[in-house]
Amino acid sequence: MKDYTLLCPQMAPVHFALFDATFAWRGYKVVVLSEVDHNAVEYGLRYVNNDACYPAIVVCGQLIQALKSGKYDLAHTGVLISQTCGGCRSTNYRALLDLALKRSGFGEVKVFPFNVNVIKSSGGVLAGRFDVDLAFVRKLLVTILYGDILLLLSNRCRPYEVYAGATDKLTSHWLSKLREMILHGGRYSISKCMSDIVADFESLELNDSVRKPKVGVVGEILVKYHPNANRNLAATIESEGGEVVVPGILDFTLYCLSSDQHKKPYADVSFLAGLKSKFAIWIIEKYRDKIRYAMRNSKRFKSPKQFYHLVEKARKVISTCNQTGEGWLLTGEMVELIEDGCPNIVCVQPFGCLPNHITGKGVFKELRLRYPIANITTIDYDAGTTEVNQLNRIKLMMSVAQKNLQYIS
Repeated sequence: MKDYTLLCPQMAPVHFALFDATFAWRGYKVVVLSEVDHNAVEYGLRYVNNDACYPAIVVCGQLIQALKSGKYDLAHTGVLISQTCGGCRSTNYRALLDLALKRSGFGEVKVFPFNVNVIKSSGGVLAGRFDVDLAFVRKLLVTILYGDILLLLSNRCRPYEVYAGATDKLTSHWLSKLREMILHGGRYSISKCMSDIVADFESLELNDSVRKPKVGVVGEILVKYHPNANRNLAATIESEGGEVVVPGILDFTLYCLSSDQHKKPYADVSFLAGLKSKFAIWIIEKYRDKIRYAMRNSKRFKSPKQFYHLVEKARKVISTCNQTGEGWLLTGEMVELIEDGCPNIVCVQPFGCLPNHITGKGVFKELRLRYPIANITTIDYDAGTTEVNQLNRIKLMMSVAQKNLQYIS
């Protein structure tokens, strides 16, 4: 494994800018592929069955494009791909990728799946592949926390910055600094680091006299975070006069870890499995408390809520046994956004993504009944979807958001 160069598809640019350093700390050489261009999508369409979802086409196409570039020694190159387990088609990414590699002439390239439930697995699918121990899991967790706080702070500051580009420049500065910390460790504590990040973003000069509507982005995880997969949705919302609010990746991780708790009353789930799930979430929330502590006196930023607060929000509308795709998490995030002064929401998903159409679109009517100010639109993404139609839906939603701004405290 450690003799291989592992190619990793892009998903969330801020977070994934740190992940290769996390794997390098353990001795793995991971190359996170940067942008997805038109050729990558074309490769995906050519080698993946066309009834596969858009994220599968994007992921497989980007990996095949990288292998065709000639930059890598194929005898010592593998591909790293994350997997969820359940009814979502991402469970089948491994099989889709294996077939795509064979069709494209790269059948000898090994695929190394990385399960998102790594935190609660003791070896499991990773046994014999990755050297997973508590130190590595802790490093992965801290990396996600760093990505989440940078995403939260940069989205809050960018629309109001006095000097264009200042927010992105500060974000890049901290990404470089965090990479060095992850790689080389040292005595720099996580709490001190979080406090310094918040202090630096607090010091950015913003135009606080301007008021802009907040727009939440929820939906399928890759389309939600990947700017090339959602056609730079965040930049489009900001250009239309909005402030983007994107929930952190850590909540999705906790959502996956909590599945045993929600299934226990209805399925054959052992008491120990539920206990392990609760303990893992408790430990992770202790780490996220470092973000909350760093923001305790901030007048500019709102700290992330506790995970079980999100669970209770979802239960107002939907059963937490809905665990396919983004499941109840989608509903929970939308309720929390609306109640937190962000009633404008874009729900994104791949075209034909049955789980997210049910747990996303399926609850819109109930949310609008409960929250009349809710301004929700849904956008499907596919290789053949016209950008004009997507842009028109965003513009319509933003025009309503601007009108409703006077009713939001």
